[in-house]
Amino acid sequence: MADETILTMRGIEKEYIVGGEVSSVLKGIDLEVKKGEFLAILGPSGSGKSTLMNIIGCLDVPTRGEYQLSGLSIGSQDEQTLAHIRNREIGFIFQSFFLMQRQTALENVKMPLIYANMPEKQQNERAAEMLRLVGLEDKMNYYPNQLSGGQQQRVAIARAMSNNPTILLADEPTGALDQKTGRQVMELFHQLNDEGRTIIMITHDVHIAEHAKRIVKILDGNIGEGEVTDA
Repeated sequence: MADETILTMRGIEKEYIVGGEVSSVLKGIDLEVKKGEFLAILGPSGSGKSTLMNIIGCLDVPTRGEYQLSGLSIGSQDEQTLAHIRNREIGFIFQSFFLMQRQTALENVKMPLIYANMPEKQQNERAAEMLRLVGLEDKMNYYPNQLSGGQQQRVAIARAMSNNPTILLADEPTGALDQKTGRQVMELFHQLNDEGRTIIMITHDVHIAEHAKRIVKILDGNIGEGEVTDA
């Protein structure tokens, strides 16, 4: 169903103890994401967007509030379950690519499939399929240092998609790229979203955020009234 809600946050707060003082980073975030959305979370440095991304990606848990992903209450899960959720539900795309330098493009894309215990023949077939999808079928046996920045990010996107996750979660995905290459990566995101993939993109860049179909603005740990806009 196109309007199926896959992510719900209610009253999400995150606090850290810094020098004996309580530092409140997120202050009651409410957020819903529907299947097939392309959402940008836009905010300056220090706004809380990275903390929110870590909670969405199950890399961190909130101090208070309720987070449900694909019907699971994330706050009540143990670390082993959270690791399983990260592998199956979330496809991570980072600014710095985080590719294994001694592994080929194909081997990099296979990594989540290895952790998912997929048979090796299927790993190779699936990884090759994902590299074809991002236009790198002729670069499967290249190492990261033989690829341009844009090509490395495409490998990272292929890796993120390999397990067919519920959400592609992209953190400043064009931050390490020049403007032209950044536009090409955004075009790929549009293509993937048009195919029905759900994308949540974290960025400080208004121009990048405007590629999304919906923008949520975060400032000082709050999503303010009237700050949810359609791009």
